[in-house]
Amino acid sequence: MTDKPSSDPQAPADYQERPRWLDEKKNVELIWRGLIVICVALFVADFFFEKHPYFAIENIPNFYGIYGFIGCVFLVLAAAQLRKILMRPENYYEKKDADYEEMNFGDTGGEAGAEDTPITGHIHYEAAKKGEEH
Repeated sequence: MTDKPSSDPQAPADYQERPRWLDEKKNVELIWRGLIVICVALFVADFFFEKHPYFAIENIPNFYGIYGFIGCVFLVLAAAQLRKILMRPENYYEKKDADYEEMNFGDTGGEAGAEDTPITGHIHYEAAKKGEEH
């Protein structure tokens, strides 16, 4: 998102994208510093109010912040390991669709007149081969 002309060939030559408020570095810095101030204020505020803990571990200063941070780190690390188990190849579904079409409609890839559309192209092609209208 810059004020440079668009690289889209369909865009008019004089078209310029207007800059957004997050495109300016000073606004991003302002947000970043604001978040830091809020975090420090919450950290300090934890020392100034009375707690009524149910468990002794809740008496540790900023226990819930530390607990939340450790929980988030655990989730990220667990997701990285889970990704190794659940990840599929990029063409996982395309491969299954091609196998299904070949099994049910025959392979028309590369034949003259065959449309390269899933399922419906094969039906129209087969009907055209027999001289029928579909």
